[in-house]
Amino acid sequence: MPAYFSMIMEFSRAELDYDNMKELIAYIKHAGLEFRSGAYNAENESLEDIMEWNQKKLEDDFELGYDEDAVNDYKQMYFSFGGFSEVRGFIMNEEPIRGEYTFTILIPEEEVAIDAKTYKKEAVDKIKDMASKLWILPKTRTIQTELELGEGISPEEDIRDGALPAACPFAIVSEKRFGHMDTADYTAEHIPYGGVILTPNWVKLV
Repeated sequence: MPAYFSMIMEFSRAELDYDNMKELIAYIKHAGLEFRSGAYNAENESLEDIMEWNQKKLEDDFELGYDEDAVNDYKQMYFSFGGFSEVRGFIMNEEPIRGEYTFTILIPEEEVAIDAKTYKKEAVDKIKDMASKLWILPKTRTIQTELELGEGISPEEDIRDGALPAACPFAIVSEKRFGHMDTADYTAEHIPYGGVILTPNWVKLV
């Protein structure tokens, strides 16, 4: 199994209602992610059926137990996007902290990054464009990126208290959060719907 680059969307369970996954489907399509199939135990299911399952799991505040069969877990999905060889999406509940959940897009790391500080510009531009469109989803708290050996994303509440977002090679935070951050080490790009793309100054695009 290859190492993966991750793009993670952060959401609050406090804003969970009956149609969160339907909203996510709409913005997935808007961002240019074309559904190919379900993954693993959901290979023959539609995107709508997969997200209906995930919606129910979120409403039940489900977390897979250590000894529990993975067939009970949130269902994953494959997409076509940007010419990448693999694009996989999945939900995780009570992540990165209690009271939150995430939607993650995985892409083989070698197709995005050359090393921890050097990234393929064409790939990053495609992912950044996708992220900017997903940011429009109103309930999105942050969008952060990391490599396989990253330490995980920073919850928005920790960013509020001074933590840095995972930005390998970029992150999106709200204008409100940006206004209270020390951003001396970032290049900031303001985007529609109150977002700011932060790119660390050490990131090299080739």
